[in-house]
Parts: sequence; structure tokens; C-alpha cells
Amino acid sequence: MPHLPRFSIVTPSYNQAAFIGETIESVISQAGEFEIEYFVMDGGSSDGSIEVIKKYADLVSAEKWTVQCRGISIKWYSQKDKGQSDAINQGLRQATGDIVSYINSDDLYCPGAFERIAKEFSDRPEADFIYGDGDVIDEVGNLQWEWLSRPYNHSLMTSYHFLWNDFTNYIMQQATFWRKSVINKIGYFDESFHYAMDVEYWVRAGDAGLKLIHRPYKVGKFRLIKGTKSLSSPTVFWEDYLEIFRRYRGSQSLSIFFAYYYYNLAKEVDFDIQLTLEEGNRVFRRWKFLPDREKKIIEQQASRGRDLACLLLANELHKKQLNDLATATFKKGLSKRPLGVMHIFALSYIFKKILGMHISRFLDNVTQNIIKWYRWKRFQYRYHQRKL
Repeated sequence: MPHLPRFSIVTPSYNQAAFIGETIESVISQAGEFEIEYFVMDGGSSDGSIEVIKKYADLVSAEKWTVQCRGISIKWYSQKDKGQSDAINQGLRQATGDIVSYINSDDLYCPGAFERIAKEFSDRPEADFIYGDGDVIDEVGNLQWEWLSRPYNHSLMTSYHFLWNDFTNYIMQQATFWRKSVINKIGYFDESFHYAMDVEYWVRAGDAGLKLIHRPYKVGKFRLIKGTKSLSSPTVFWEDYLEIFRRYRGSQSLSIFFAYYYYNLAKEVDFDIQLTLEEGNRVFRRWKFLPDREKKIIEQQASRGRDLACLLLANELHKKQLNDLATATFKKGLSKRPLGVMHIFALSYIFKKILGMHISRFLDNVTQNIIKWYRWKRFQYRYHQRKL
């Protein structure tokens, strides 16, 4: 008799009564030749979430839910936790299945997802992870855009899209599953991460030589709405990402990442440089237990990054015609490192000043169009292919 696969799914939740019922249904409505072991880890909600969770758990335990697979069990807990990563790990530590994943309490699985994933793992014994595509949806489930992933690229996943100022992750968490044996190889989610714990896990797996295989079909739905972590601030992911860059690229490589960290912080606080520096100091708290030598390297890299950020900001301020502030910020970026005048960020500012606003804007438009074309052809080719 062939082995019957078991899915172990974890849902971390806190005060998501409006959506968690739909999330639970997307799990327990999966149909196919497999079992589902489901853990709902509530952080002590007070908005009616517990009543929703209990309703579905009772329906399943009383056999009043129409089960379309070979068996479902639901275990749920409501207690204070130490954050999302801790809640996920609490569930994963109880998992007995062959295939594991987590789904947040406002996200969904597509119908038929588990059946396709189970077949993929059966057909691809070399695969440690299988991840697919999905939809980004709004509060009522309407499509905002499609999320089309690509094959795993470790170098890209540990870098940054400097040309258009964005992170490089393209793996959709809601569409990602892995064998439980992965936990024996690389452990659980790092609980020091509160925003990019999933990205760190994919990168850790890639760094360990595990196989992450992409399949081009829709598996999950990501609900992107106000009030969620993803939209809480343009810079909330940066502290986690700086740690990812430190671990997988090395402390000596951090200056350019610090540059974009401070640059984005400054844009968020209306170009207040002093407030930017104060806000930017928060990230150093997570490194207080590192060896003194590495902390010194990080501080040097951060100092270099702050100067580069000033040069970036000078370009941005010039574009906004805040010329006095642009000049002051440019000088601040060169005050410690005069040779920084030869950096591309500095040369860009100087040439724009010489050429004047009209020509600068024209060149900016040309440059942005070239970048847009490059991004479309090099990284968003699946969207292009979809339209052919």
C-alpha cells in the first residue's frame, strides 16, 4: 500500500477574527489522498478569534465537517507567545507530518493546493522545498496582482535591487512547503526575526545546499491590507534584512546595504538626518552580543553607509529642488571621506548640478525607462511571457 502523505500546517494568529475563519476553511477544505494535521496558535486574542477557531475545531472533532481528504485533526491553543516566529515554531515542534508549512491567519491556500504539492514531492524525491505562485488579494478577496515566482537564486536572494530600491525576495511564503526532514537539517525559524523570518529560512536552506524547487502554478493567496506587518512601514523589514546580509554576505560587505537602509529611513522621516541616525541606531541592539571585533567592523561599515546615504539623499533632494538642503547633505556625505567625490552617487549629483534641472529630469526619465526595461526582461519575464 503506498505511503499516505500527511500535511502539518501551522497558523499563527492574533486578533484576526475577520479573516481566520476563511483561512481555516482553506486548509480543512483541501481534497486528496493525504491527511491534514492542523495547529492554530493564537496569541491570546480578544476580538472573537477564539470563538471562530473553536467553532471549526468542534465541527471537525464532531465529524460535522465534510472531510475531502483521508483525515483531519485540529489542535488549537490561545496563550501569549513571544511573537510570530515563536508561535510558528510551537506548532512545528508538534508536527508529525511529512510535509510542513505555515499560513498566516489572513492568508489562504488555493483549492487543490495540497494535492498538487503532495504529487510534486512524490515525483521529486530530491526536493526539500516546493514553492509555487499565487495571488495578492485585498480585504474582501479581490485580486490586486499576481505573484509569479522564479527558480531559486541564492546570490540574488542575499542581495538587493539597488537600481530600483527594493528587496529581492520573490518566494511567496503562502505558496511554500517543505519536508519535515528539513527541520533536522537547518532547524526552526529564527525567533529573533519578526518580519523576514521566512526569507531568512529560505536563504538558510539555500546556504545549506538544500533544493528549493519552483513550480509555475498558483498555490496560495496573500492578503495585503492596511494594519498588516507588510504595510506597517516602508522600513520595517530593514533590520531583519541587515542581519540576513550580515550572516550570508559577511559583515565586511554591509556598507552599501547600510546606505540604502539610512536612505530609506531618511525618506520616511522627511529627510531629517538627525532623526534618521537616531532611528537607525535601533538595529545595533541585535548585534550587542557579537564579538567586539565584528561589532567594530559593522560600525565601520555603518559609518561608510551613512556617508553614502547622504550622497544618495543629495540626489533625491536635488530632484525635489530642495537645493540648499541637497548641498548641505552632499557636503555632510563627503566630510569624513573626501575621496567619496569619485563615487557614482557623488558624480551623479555633480553632473545633475552642472547640467541643470531640465536636462537632469530628461536623463532621469531615460534612466528610469532603461531600468524598467531591464527589470521587466531580467526579473519579471514570467509576467511578460504570461501576456504573450
